[in-house]
Amino acid sequence: MVRSKDILCIAIIASFLFVGSGCGDPGKQDAAPAGKTPAPQVEKAGGFVVPSDGTPGERVKKLWESTSPVIRADAKTALGDKEYQEKRTALFSPWVMLQGKLSLAEPKDEKVQRTIPEILKLIDNVYGFPGYDEARREKDRQTAKKYFDERFQKLDRQIKDLN
Repeated sequence: MVRSKDILCIAIIASFLFVGSGCGDPGKQDAAPAGKTPAPQVEKAGGFVVPSDGTPGERVKKLWESTSPVIRADAKTALGDKEYQEKRTALFSPWVMLQGKLSLAEPKDEKVQRTIPEILKLIDNVYGFPGYDEARREKDRQTAKKYFDERFQKLDRQIKDLN
């Protein structure tokens, strides 16, 4: 049996939902000030801008330009496992977001689809895969650092060759 209190509560909640979505002048919502064009929507992940314009290869190059200096610097630095783990998500997230966007884009670029997983693998090796225990992450990190320069240069060339 429905009580009048229940009906009143539902009506109040529903009114908040309706009023909240309709606040303000609908003509002015999402409108740019007179004489100005609206700023393009910029998607960020982990503090990095995920490129939304250009070919898949151009988008990978843009994100690589912003993330690769951080990866290189962190690979040369002796941080603790906790610090590496804290930094990992900020670098991993934009690449996963870009990978998802490009997987839905047409036309597909097979070179890009092979390159992004290599970048994600490099990030996991340097920063440590969260599913592994600390000893395993440290071992993987030491191996990654040992071969970092040659691996980084190979990946950098691979990215520069993208269209």
